[in-house]
This record gives sequence, structure tokens and C-alpha cells, in this order.
Amino acid sequence: MRRALGQLAGALRRYRDESVLRRSSSGFERALDDAVRIPGFTSPIELSFLYHASLALPGRGRVVEIGSYLGRSTLVLARAAADAGRRPVVAVDPHTGDLTHPDLERLDTRDQFLTNMETAGVADQVHLVQATSVEAAQSWPDDPVELLFVDGLHTYDAVQADVQEWSRFLAGGACVVLDDYLVYPEVRSAVRELRGCGRLEGAAAIVGKMIAFADPCLFARLPMPPGARIMSLLGDRSIERLNRALEWALAQRPPSAAA
Repeated sequence: MRRALGQLAGALRRYRDESVLRRSSSGFERALDDAVRIPGFTSPIELSFLYHASLALPGRGRVVEIGSYLGRSTLVLARAAADAGRRPVVAVDPHTGDLTHPDLERLDTRDQFLTNMETAGVADQVHLVQATSVEAAQSWPDDPVELLFVDGLHTYDAVQADVQEWSRFLAGGACVVLDDYLVYPEVRSAVRELRGCGRLEGAAAIVGKMIAFADPCLFARLPMPPGARIMSLLGDRSIERLNRALEWALAQRPPSAAA
């Protein structure tokens, strides 16, 4: 049974990914070619969502990324900013390494991040704020934020703080995206509470391992994976089962397919 469920989950994942990438624009395809050269954990369909959401929003506010690491998603957001004539993406990161995994060595990732942006030709489309999310929000100049991508520390307290600090700057009709929603129970718990108290507004959709909140009209204009809205209604138990099946399916792939 587990094997069958894993195979079904793997086939569903491939179908959903392919359905998104077939409908992605040529501008995104060019951005993706450069982005995948940068180490990172944001998948192609997640990058597609960020790129096309940035293009589809009217451009009345800033794009803010909380947690940039080496710049894979930053590059895609910067290319979208250039294609849409937006102001530079604000990339907020202390650049002290991956704080979610305390057993990993602390690394200063700032220089590599800047090098990656320069190599990709998007340095002028990125404004780096080397600080924590809360520090950056406390010194924010009250510019409205139209797209907020939260990919910082994946703890309950950190996600709560990220959204609460930045929600006061969100423009009407803003899109908020939280990464690793499907991966970390702490993220899901924080999202449920933030949703319940009205900090996260709009319709919800799951893309890859991310959850996004936005006007449903925005979702209708993007190359979304099938069932994205329905998946956002899943409870924790269903999500855990889905994750186990996906992990099994990924483990069965040959090394060349997993790269």
C-alpha cells in the first residue's frame, strides 16, 4: 500500500509540476535557467509562482523577500521586477547561514549572495538589507508592500513575528507567500493562527511546499498547479501522509533524476 501511495504521489507531483512549467512565460524560462545554477531549495514551480505573481500584481508596492540565502529566489524576483518595470526587490537576510538547522556551520553568505546577483546581471534590481526580519521591519520607511515572500527561520515564533511585523505595511490586495508550509508543522501552526486572527487575508493556495494568500483573481491569472486551492484545505494529518508518500517517491528516483 505504501509503495502504491508513493508511486501515485510521485506521478501526481510530476503532473502538477509539468502543468505549471508548460504554461510559464519565456521570461521565466530564462530566469529559471540562471536560478537553478544557484544552490537553494526553491523548486521551479515555486519560482514560477513568485515570478508570475510579481508580474501580475499592479506594481503599486514593493516586493520584499525575508530570507534570501544565496539568492536563487531573489534572482527570479529581480528578473520579474526588471520585466515589470518595478523598483528593486528588497532582500532581507542577516546572512549568517541556515539558522533553522543549528547543527550546521554558521557561514557568512553575503559575499556569495552579492556575487550571484552580479553574475546574473540583476545587482541593480536587488536592494540588500542585511538584518533580521524584525530589525528590517522596525526601520521600514512605510512603503507599501505588494508581495511578501517569507522564507526565514521556520519556527512558530519566527513566522508569527515575520507576518505580524510586516503585515502593517501590506498594500490592499497584497500577496503573502510562506515557504516550507508543507515541511514544518511549526509553520503550519503559525499560519493557522495568523489566518484566524486576520493577519493573512484572501484566498489560499499551495504551490510546491509553499502556501500563498492573495485575491483569487490573482491566482486565476497565474500558471498554478492543479488542485492548489483544494490542497490548502488539507489538515495536518493529511499533509503528513502526503509528505511521507512524496519522500518515499523521491527516494525511489535514480540519482540522475534527483539532481
